[in-house]
Amino acid sequence: MHSHYLTVLILPVVLVSCAGDGPSASSGYGSAALGQEEPLASLSASPSPRGPVTREEAVRHALARSPSLRSELAELRALQAEIVQAGLPPNPEIALEIENFGGNGATRGFDGAEITSGLTQKIETAGKRPKRARVASFKAEAALAEVAATKREVAIAADRAFTTLLETRSIREFGERNLARAEESLSTLNTLLEVGKGNRIDVNRAMLAVSAAREQLSEARSAEEKAASDLSLTWGGGSSDISAHGELIAPGGKSPASGDAVIARHPSVRAASLRIALAEATYELEKALRISDVEFGVGARQMRDADETAAVAGLSIPLPIFNRNQGNIQAAAERVKRAREESRTTESDLRARLEQLDAELRAARARVAEFDTRTLDAARKALADTNEAYTAGKASLLEVLDARETLFNIERGRTRAHADLLRSHRTLEILTRP
Repeated sequence: MHSHYLTVLILPVVLVSCAGDGPSASSGYGSAALGQEEPLASLSASPSPRGPVTREEAVRHALARSPSLRSELAELRALQAEIVQAGLPPNPEIALEIENFGGNGATRGFDGAEITSGLTQKIETAGKRPKRARVASFKAEAALAEVAATKREVAIAADRAFTTLLETRSIREFGERNLARAEESLSTLNTLLEVGKGNRIDVNRAMLAVSAAREQLSEARSAEEKAASDLSLTWGGGSSDISAHGELIAPGGKSPASGDAVIARHPSVRAASLRIALAEATYELEKALRISDVEFGVGARQMRDADETAAVAGLSIPLPIFNRNQGNIQAAAERVKRAREESRTTESDLRARLEQLDAELRAARARVAEFDTRTLDAARKALADTNEAYTAGKASLLEVLDARETLFNIERGRTRAHADLLRSHRTLEILTRP
């Protein structure tokens, strides 16, 4: 009797092991997403930099410490864990039922009791488990593509901020030279006034010029501090205790390519395509959920009064009369349409962004051409000649001040033109890289 009883209880366990309707998701779906994350996992929380930093160091720190990127990576790991969960079958249920005990007469105590024990297993139909795993896989793959797109945006933000820091450093250096020239002129005029060869009007004008140069330098220093703070914000720092190590050199050569092939391989476009696949997979899953699952149970019943044991079995199938999952199916169908429209929007936005960057790049090249080296050399020579003419009494102080202001404006304008060109070129280069 006991061997028969054990056989009846073991039978449901065998059925449970065979009840799955597809392979586990952890061994198939999502393997690509799990494999591609490995390079991203190397992003470590390195110490926040201080002092001089190069462009490469700035971008590397931003990629390692960006709060937005780190949060997306955490969500990616969560979605990859959900792939495993989605591939698991439902758990079996064990049940124990005792009847006809604790009564009067023959049912007193447990002498006449009927004890039924068994296992119940839900068997998923219509391929729900592999479809559920497919949905989880597309979620993770779309998130992986979004992480790749975010990496590019973080790199662009850090790169542009570094260029701005170089730009503000150069303008601050020009401001220091401009102030030094103004103070030198004031010192010369004070000396001439002391020996009776100058006049108070020119001295006062020179003093005003020094004040203006100091104000310009103060603004340049504030702009440099803000640029340093903005750069450190790309890695979550917010500290201005950094400086740019490098030179503001305008790039040469051709502009980076920005055609249809570039748009097609951009990670944001790939993410949009994967979101379409995700919406379609969700639609298929919702259609499968309208089909009822089967609950099958087997067990053994012991009748103590007759000292007999018998097998029991049960089958349960819900009738889809009222709830056929019709609302969720319709919602999933609408989300497929939404994903397709969003994909077109993503591609259109990227195309417009590339066109705008290309236009900015052409405009910046034209401005750099206006501030070529010959223009700068001419402005410096004009200032030297005007100073010499003023000393010889052939030019007024106003002409000197005007020449000095012209030189400073050309130096500042040339620096900004080079920075604009470098920002546009580098942004386009990072945005379109393979």
